[in-house]
Amino acid sequence: MSSKKIGIVISILAVCLLGFLFLKTKDHVHASKNSNNPLAIPAPVIMVPGTNGDVDRFDSLVDSLKQTEKGVDEVKITVNKDDSITSSGQFTKDTKRPVIAVAFEDGSDPSLPKQSRWFQKALEYAEKHYTFNTYDYLGYSNGGLIITGYLENEQKADDPALYHLITLGSPYNDTSWDYNENSSTFTKPKAKSDLLTYYLKNKKNIPKNITVYNIAGNVDNQNTDTTVPLTSVLAGRMIYGDSEKYKEIVVEEQADHGSLIENPKTLKLIREYLFESVK
Repeated sequence: MSSKKIGIVISILAVCLLGFLFLKTKDHVHASKNSNNPLAIPAPVIMVPGTNGDVDRFDSLVDSLKQTEKGVDEVKITVNKDDSITSSGQFTKDTKRPVIAVAFEDGSDPSLPKQSRWFQKALEYAEKHYTFNTYDYLGYSNGGLIITGYLENEQKADDPALYHLITLGSPYNDTSWDYNENSSTFTKPKAKSDLLTYYLKNKKNIPKNITVYNIAGNVDNQNTDTTVPLTSVLAGRMIYGDSEKYKEIVVEEQADHGSLIENPKTLKLIREYLFESVK
């Protein structure tokens, strides 16, 4: 074969190779573009359960919301002890009110500080898949402490901003009567628990431009939801009382700790504060 023909063959092969590499590069760039431009969603409601709760803890609540609200979809995220993530569900362009249930493989009380860090990991994971600048938060029991620890110690500058916060039966001053008065009003703690002392330490880091609804149960006027003393929940004002808006709501009917999420008044408040406000 002449050198001229060899040169032509080489040129053809080079063009084919360049074309192949271009297509592969184009595919790679396209994939990267998708991963760097996640679906934009409205501000989600992030729900976090209490001690040892899992991502299914809010199923009944979410089902109730779907009966009256349009476009409610749910994604569930579990953060494992090694910081890995397990998730299910997805949002679409038709999602109007996204719900993200976040729970932790280790949901024990001693791991509360870790759970606040893991919550930041869950936010980080959600942002890789969806774009949102603000979010609302519903914390049941220790879920209220988890967001508090996150805001005080774990929030990063580029994290989405918290807007509305609802806490249900959160034991800001622990659950023992040794620290809490048997009273329907709150002036100051009988004694500050280690838990309250911990969350008071860095409360200055909590953004002030948030709206906080602190909901407590009071069964048969016993000043407790049968698990958390009323004054322990109301001690939340020592942490969030100087927020842009802070409101305390005491629920008395069907108000035991385990039923607070499904309580009809609680459901009404959640609809009003987290769903109707965005219509």
